[in-house]
Amino acid sequence: MAPIDPHSFTESTHPLATHISLSLFFDFPSSTIHASAHLTLPAPHSGPLSLDARALTVHSVLDPQSSAPLPFSLSSPDPIKGCHLTVSLSNHSSFLIVYSTSPSSSALQWLSPPQTFNKTLPFVYTQCQAIHARSVFPCQDTPAARVRYAAKLNVPRQLSAVMSARHVDRRDPIAGEGAALFSADALWCAEGRVVEEFVMEQPIPPYLFAFAVGELGFREVGPRTRVYSEAVPAVLESAATEFASTEDMIRQGEALFGPYEWERFDLLVLPPSFPYGGMENPRMTFLTPTVLKGDSSGAQVVAHELAHSWTGNLITNKTNEHFWLNEGFTTYAERRIVEAVQGEDRAH
Repeated sequence: MAPIDPHSFTESTHPLATHISLSLFFDFPSSTIHASAHLTLPAPHSGPLSLDARALTVHSVLDPQSSAPLPFSLSSPDPIKGCHLTVSLSNHSSFLIVYSTSPSSSALQWLSPPQTFNKTLPFVYTQCQAIHARSVFPCQDTPAARVRYAAKLNVPRQLSAVMSARHVDRRDPIAGEGAALFSADALWCAEGRVVEEFVMEQPIPPYLFAFAVGELGFREVGPRTRVYSEAVPAVLESAATEFASTEDMIRQGEALFGPYEWERFDLLVLPPSFPYGGMENPRMTFLTPTVLKGDSSGAQVVAHELAHSWTGNLITNKTNEHFWLNEGFTTYAERRIVEAVQGEDRAH
């Protein structure tokens, strides 16, 4: 046996999960998520299955049909890869992991109210690239392991959520659906909680998993695009003006590279602590507020993240050893899109 990726414990002889169903209970006071992850395999598997985990407390691994416990082990942490989670299966095609995240999760940025624009409610967002999805949920955290997912996010009612996935519903919690969680069903169904449901029908590499939870508002800027940010009118209006040409960019991208396959191309302007200029999460690109310059020049960052919709999100480097393929082709595609929309001088 050998890992398929030097940055992952995923084994080349093990099946790759085809679907992950997540239930996530957000505990803002403790900067923790109490969660379960239901992983589905392409066929029944017997023997060990290797997963990546970082700063996760694994409470149990269960047979989802009988709720019988399944054997598992969690290694001591490697400074780069985190922990090797090994689950022992016996002709299982799926299994359920009950776990909690840590306040030190490398993918999660928890903001207290004073760190937000409105300074009244908390905020949390993810940044999973390059190998940080494993600190949100146990997974085969390599670009080679594309996976579909569904997620239920249980959050305080005064907050809302967005994801790199299609929004299905915002509803009251249902008794019983939080029973498997370490937080227990009573907390899941507590007064003042709401469940946001999402589904991603297309397989994506784990680094493109993303969510944000906070006091969010949005503006429509095109038939396929909303701009989200914290519910601050000045920020929303500035973003809507800055990114007014987004639909033109999508159409030029389609003319150059083929149909846009992700249905929506929504944008989220994050608080200033967001560490990237932009992140190409499918259906929900994350952006730093520093791109809101008032002269439409920030749209070039959007063009780059849009270009990833073809080069990176549809076709992905197999491992991060070859990450240059992702960014190299995307930079070329970005400049072609900007040239078509804003002219050659702006593209170079």
